[in-house]
Amino acid sequence: MSFTDVIKRRMAQEGLKPSDLARQTGYSQQYISDLLRGRRRWNETTMEKVCRVLGIKVEFGVDGLNTGTEGM
Repeated sequence: MSFTDVIKRRMAQEGLKPSDLARQTGYSQQYISDLLRGRRRWNETTMEKVCRVLGIKVEFGVDGLNTGTEGM
């Protein structure tokens, strides 16, 4: 599931429209709509603001990362 899909799902759960999210984040309605339609790319600041409004915690990880400590 993509980040945008997660945001859309949470918006639906909360009964929020793009205009509501725009108002609560301080972004324009057009900007939020463009993000949700894939016409613009998410950046760290935008992701942080949207997640804060929606109560979403984002964590990044790498599967299978070799830390170089095996066999020590």
